Amino acid sequence: MVSTYTTNKHIEKPGNNDYVDTWNVPVNNDWDIIDRAFGGTYTVSLSSSNVTLTQANCQNVCILLTGVLTANVTVYLPSGVSGFFIFNNTTTGSYTVTVSSAGGGAYSALAVKNANTFIWTNGTNAFLADNAPLVGSNGITVNGTSVSLDVPVSVARGGTGQTSYTAGQLLIGNNAGGLSAANITAGANVVITNGNGTITIASTGGGGAGPVANPFAVSWITGL
Repeated sequence: MVSTYTTNKHIEKPGNNDYVDTWNVPVNNDWDIIDRAFGGTYTVSLSSSNVTLTQANCQNVCILLTGVLTANVTVYLPSGVSGFFIFNNTTTGSYTVTVSSAGGGAYSALAVKNANTFIWTNGTNAFLADNAPLVGSNGITVNGTSVSLDVPVSVARGGTGQTSYTAGQLLIGNNAGGLSAANITAGANVVITNGNGTITIASTGGGGAGPVANPFAVSWITGL
């Protein structure tokens, strides 16, 4: 008889009457595989090249990602192999690590840097294992794994309600309980110059003729 093997972890299933008096060989090896499936770690050093894991690599539950990234890279799980894995991404460098299946499916998952990411593969695609949908609230939009604030953020939610301004504009409270972008209005003898991030206020003219002499004193002195 000839041994067969399980699909995902490659655990040996000896044929009938195989390993007579040496049954401990496959049994001990199988238990080692099972042990790695619950607590083993396989280390992958990354830099700029994609890496395809083998079935033996994926007998480990944890895939430790190390190295200095100089480009975005993809780590491929073997085609046809299903299972869940913890990707511990300790890489450095301002690039990303994507986990995909060599089975060529359309779905991949990002191995988050400085975190343990729980990823499931069905042998064709890779998914976040905990991908319960997030639902956005008022002013918040959720798109896949991205969460963003709607623009503009309303005044009621701590924003300004504005998306852009012209030179010299300030935010001023209005009767509706919100904020309006407005420029300062110049009064008499005042010049306001709105610049790039600046407001200059200056006076102009209107200085007057100065104090007027007492007309009675002038008349007494001149004898008029």
